[in-house]
Amino acid sequence: MNINSARRRKAISPVLATVILIAITLIAAIAIAGFVFGLFGSFTSSARVQAVYASLSHTTGPAGYVTFQNTGTSNTNVNSISITYAGATCNPFSGPAASPTATAAVTITAGASAVTVYIAQNTCTAPASAGISFVGSAALSNGGQVPFSGVFT
Repeated sequence: MNINSARRRKAISPVLATVILIAITLIAAIAIAGFVFGLFGSFTSSARVQAVYASLSHTTGPAGYVTFQNTGTSNTNVNSISITYAGATCNPFSGPAASPTATAAVTITAGASAVTVYIAQNTCTAPASAGISFVGSAALSNGGQVPFSGVFT
């Protein structure tokens, strides 16, 4: 073996190699920590809708309203509402007006004040009376379901 050819090879210094390895390790650690602790999750938009209040009157059939709050960062719509009481489930007409005549999607704006969705009288066969509990669910345009419950007034 020729000693002169071995000495002509060029390589990076051990100090530079150590700095490069530390930099790669730090970048990988920051990326992993970001996903594990949710640092990058704050850049995505999502709707966080909850039912704040539900009120149904027994005298007019299932008629009343449900108030929703969206604390997320994205708007969504309430497309339909279903109510279950006295062993029966019904899908009343709902919409933005106090007397909706057809099912209408209601936009729940992100970060805005509470939005009320009115529920019109429908053809539910189960009789309602004051004090009967009901549970309901609102179907959102993003595929989510928002549960709510209450007692007929």
